[in-house]
Amino acid sequence: MALIKIEIVSDVICPWCYIGYRNLQKAISLYQKTYPGGSKDTIEVWWKPYFIDQEPPKESILIQDRMLRRMGPKMVAAAQTRLKRVGADAGIRFKFGGYIGSSRLAHQLLYLAAREGSERQCRVSELLFHSQFEKEADISQLDTVVAVGVQAGMRENDIREWVVSGAGVAEMDAEAKKARADGVTGVPHFIIGEKHHMEGAMDLSELFEAFVAVREGQ
Repeated sequence: MALIKIEIVSDVICPWCYIGYRNLQKAISLYQKTYPGGSKDTIEVWWKPYFIDQEPPKESILIQDRMLRRMGPKMVAAAQTRLKRVGADAGIRFKFGGYIGSSRLAHQLLYLAAREGSERQCRVSELLFHSQFEKEADISQLDTVVAVGVQAGMRENDIREWVVSGAGVAEMDAEAKKARADGVTGVPHFIIGEKHHMEGAMDLSELFEAFVAVREGQ
């Protein structure tokens, strides 16, 4: 029996981070079902903050408008088509009619959730992605973040007190700064077994091979 620790440097407003996590879940399931003794191994997944917008926007804007500011109409259409296609393969139904803003409150929630264990933090992350990209909810809003935390099994009063007070913000910012200092320039960025670094929404087979390498001490 072995422990395989996985860290995901991620931003909750990144659609490829959502896809990457779904691929990771499939890779974990495959490993536990097919690798000799894999079902007895413990795999912990922890989320680390990354801010695509180093200067958080003051207010939310339509996802469509944000994409248009970064690329032309034809490129937006192509990007959305690709995300819908790849997302569908991962069981995600991407929608682009919602609003997107600062991810800081969502990261605060993830930081709080980590205090309750990796499973809780993963549940919160999954729900944040689902809310942003499938329910078209604005996860930059306090009430949305609180609702996600409650749905994940956390206490509403604890969430509100934590987020409103700014608890954990300094530590969260320090982690995000360290990620950039360590060379993380894009997300998702997977750190498997503390030494295998993989950037992007990796293929299931590549993630599986990394698990095996860690398990065999490579």
